[in-house]
Amino acid sequence: MAFYLGLFAIMIIFMLLGRVTMSSVWAWLGVIMLTLVAGLRYETGNDFLPYKTIYAGDYSAGQVEPGFLLLRNIFNGLHAPFWLFLLAWATVTLVLFYFFAREYFRPAIIPIAYYMSRFFFMRDMGQIRASLVCVTCMLALKFVYDEKPLPFVLIVGLSATIHISALFFLLIYPFWLLFRKINFKWVIGFLALGAAVGFVAPKILSVIIVHTLPRYAPYVTNASYLSSGLFDPVTLMQVLICVTGFYILKRGMIADTLIGGSAKFKFLMIVYLFATLTLLSLSQLSTIGGRLSTIGTTTETIVLPTIVFSIMPKRTRTLAMVGVCGVIFVLIFLISGAYKTFIPYQMAF
Repeated sequence: MAFYLGLFAIMIIFMLLGRVTMSSVWAWLGVIMLTLVAGLRYETGNDFLPYKTIYAGDYSAGQVEPGFLLLRNIFNGLHAPFWLFLLAWATVTLVLFYFFAREYFRPAIIPIAYYMSRFFFMRDMGQIRASLVCVTCMLALKFVYDEKPLPFVLIVGLSATIHISALFFLLIYPFWLLFRKINFKWVIGFLALGAAVGFVAPKILSVIIVHTLPRYAPYVTNASYLSSGLFDPVTLMQVLICVTGFYILKRGMIADTLIGGSAKFKFLMIVYLFATLTLLSLSQLSTIGGRLSTIGTTTETIVLPTIVFSIMPKRTRTLAMVGVCGVIFVLIFLISGAYKTFIPYQMAF
């Protein structure tokens, strides 16, 4: 436990120094630290052993997407040890996330610090395929904003060869075109509708999956993959972020730390709204809802810091962000009990 508390403390120091100096050095140091932690772990995290087994060649047909297998075969063909494969994977994922953060927020260390608190442990130290797909799809968002469908579809399509859930993210393009002019009242209405759908849609979807996709049946029948529905803390948090984000848009309160101003913030909020509506609509099917919404939810790393910097006084913005990171770290990693699968932290050598 002390290792992770120390990791969090170091990241917060990087964030404070990055905010004071506005230098990208601290963002890179944060990326390097997280890459080493994720890449050099040994038997740490939920999915370590399953991925190690796949890397050793023990997997069944259709178990893993072809893009992942191709990369696995390349490293295996070079006789690279599993830890080197993990290190390379973490390096690519977190460096790409740095470029996403740098594109939308300054200094980039703030989204990186929040990413560590919110997503890093479950993704980069567990669901590594989903982690890479989330980041590549975030980089593809610029083509949605610029209305260039071909490169967007190409990037998302390639991402789907790593994790099939990326295909669902293709819906972001028409969603943006249809609702780019959405206002605050419509957002409230959409969220209410999503909550209503959440009472009905999961039951219908469960029947369809059991009869047509038996491979995924446990996700709708096994209690460990289900949740308390609309009262799930993460779902409620996302709804609150949605409402607050669109409210400050309505009031024209966007902080200058967001690169691109209110136009870019509204775009990111619409992506986040899409993710939140997905989570609401599938609120009782926590695993399916989480996996389909998690890509769009990654915009939270930009959206939430922007909200904090927009509503807090200039002198206390950074300290408020430290508090937000601390609360999220405690809720997501500690109180949830997620930390149990990450202790003790062990290195590959």
